Amino acid sequence: MQLTESIKIGAREITMHKLRSILTMLGVIFGVAAVISTAAIGSGARDELNRQLSALGTNTIRIRAVELKGKELSDQKRLAPFGITRSDLNTLKYLLGNDLVAAAPLKKMESQVQSTGRVLPFDIYGTNEDLPMISGYTVAEGRFLNPIDVETSAKVCVIGDEVRRSTFPLVNPIGQTLLIDGESFTVIGILAARGKSSGGTVIEVGDLDRSIYLPLNSAIRRLGVDDPRADKLDEIILKTRAESTLREGAEVADRALSRLHREVPDYKVVVPEELIRQQQQTKNVLSQVLVFIAAISLFVGGIGIMNIMLATVTQRTKEIGIRRALGATKRDILFQFLVESLVISLAGGLLGIGVGFALAYGIGMYAKWPTIVPIQSVIASTTIAAAVGFIFGLYPSLKAASLDPIEALRTE
Repeated sequence: MQLTESIKIGAREITMHKLRSILTMLGVIFGVAAVISTAAIGSGARDELNRQLSALGTNTIRIRAVELKGKELSDQKRLAPFGITRSDLNTLKYLLGNDLVAAAPLKKMESQVQSTGRVLPFDIYGTNEDLPMISGYTVAEGRFLNPIDVETSAKVCVIGDEVRRSTFPLVNPIGQTLLIDGESFTVIGILAARGKSSGGTVIEVGDLDRSIYLPLNSAIRRLGVDDPRADKLDEIILKTRAESTLREGAEVADRALSRLHREVPDYKVVVPEELIRQQQQTKNVLSQVLVFIAAISLFVGGIGIMNIMLATVTQRTKEIGIRRALGATKRDILFQFLVESLVISLAGGLLGIGVGFALAYGIGMYAKWPTIVPIQSVIASTTIAAAVGFIFGLYPSLKAASLDPIEALRTE
């Protein structure tokens, strides 16, 4: 009952002096908000790291075609008119040798998918059997492409989950046919749904669920592409045996392609894990700044609580004397003021949690970073707010408890 009464008195003090209480809580509010947002950024960063590594594959090197303009485009047409090609892929496989686990080409097709009289906006790629090993794609039903499919230009395809739901909503797609530019392709596999994050990846990888994969030779030969540019690829993805060989492999690929393309910059060599690491470092810096802000804010908030509690003790000196005269012990007075300090601090903590959620959401929207507020951060923030109230409220409470009852009664 004494605890309940003390909490009521503390709450009454807050409501009677609203502006003073809010100003006192500001440090705690911003400190707790910084703790919440820091945890949200850190948790979101870890989740994003795992998601991006899943989408891009570990130990991978991506070589992407670059669209040129102006003089560079003229040089390309004169010196290296076909961009990244299958010949480049074969050269890189030879140069990297035993350091290479798998290599997959990607050729995006400007083709149309027809289903039940509709033209559907799906992404169509020519590739080979190594793509799932490199990018971690999981086949939910059926199988992925195999070397025989690629060598024989088989009229088969593997589809994403959204393609399955849009084209074959009521039947099992395996064994069914899709019309791609008027050509019939038999569905041999369905990829597991992955979803597309609004945060994006360090490099664009497309939407797996809305993609269709054909054997590379089928994409080139079956879809009416019969000129030398048929060999042109949009991307080459290489997977090395170990992370330690990534940088060296990327440098070898860059030097080889520079010579093969006569120094025309129509390609870009990207190591996704390095970009992810750089992105994580940026987020870590922001997290460290927020931790520093949180520490300062909580300290300032604690000083504010101590200051207001000391002022409260001075204002309520006569009240303390009356309570002591009526039989209240030093422990009772100490407990009363300590609870009031905790009420102020916890109220600030609860407001801070709300501000922290809003701040985390705002950072996610502005910076395009995923943020996840873990329940542990909410518990930790509440504990920290209580600790600030206890630590900084202890001295004023001790001062109130140590007042001489007779001297306190004489105070006007």
